[in-house]
Amino acid sequence: MRARRSVAVATAFLAVVAVGAFTVDSVNASRVEADLSTRIRPATSGVTAPSVMIGGGPTARWSGPETLASASIRADGVTRPGLGPVSVEAVATDLHVPGDRSADMTAGSVTVSVHISGDALGPALGMEDVLVGGADDPSLAGGVEHRARVTGTLAGSDTRVSALVDLVVDDRGAHLVPVAAATGPSGVPDQDTDLALRRSALSLSPDVLPLGVAVETLTVRGGTLTARGTGGPGTAPLGELARPDH
Repeated sequence: MRARRSVAVATAFLAVVAVGAFTVDSVNASRVEADLSTRIRPATSGVTAPSVMIGGGPTARWSGPETLASASIRADGVTRPGLGPVSVEAVATDLHVPGDRSADMTAGSVTVSVHISGDALGPALGMEDVLVGGADDPSLAGGVEHRARVTGTLAGSDTRVSALVDLVVDDRGAHLVPVAAATGPSGVPDQDTDLALRRSALSLSPDVLPLGVAVETLTVRGGTLTARGTGGPGTAPLGELARPDH
């Protein structure tokens, strides 16, 4: 009986220690994530702080001195060239986080995505009330597509146009290439088709992705275009992720 009681006490003690260690690790991880968030975009009234999640468990978060194994970052309301406010995401590996907050954060590699809503795309197209959608390929059932439907009202007018555009990435950059006017139920049945095609053509800025990363894919899902690319080592510091001029 005494032996069983001792085992029970020992088991309970280990459980308490494990819970305590988990709690301490969670607190430490939260502090690191909060620190990274403010390094990327200092706290600003009326602006949502970037969301940060570091990867790995208690013994695998750090791959070296001052170096996180991985981190996922999202910042909303970021201005990119030619576009309205967008959401920017980055997944970084071997993220160096210097103890000196004035020093740059760098990554071994980083995959950067810019999520472009209709509102963000409008200024580049010279349109208002822009809606973005997939090309209604039933076989994809709402999945990722490389052809989109763009509908909007030409700025300064009441003329509404809609077109299907291929999402193309080549050695000149990322483009919306019109292929047909969208006149079906999700488009504009009675429209100037030539005008719709002309006004839906667009080449995104070469600097649409931050950190000097080039676009590798351009896709649409739901009501959002996503430009994505991977860079590093040697990309711009992660602290510049949410800055409009980087």
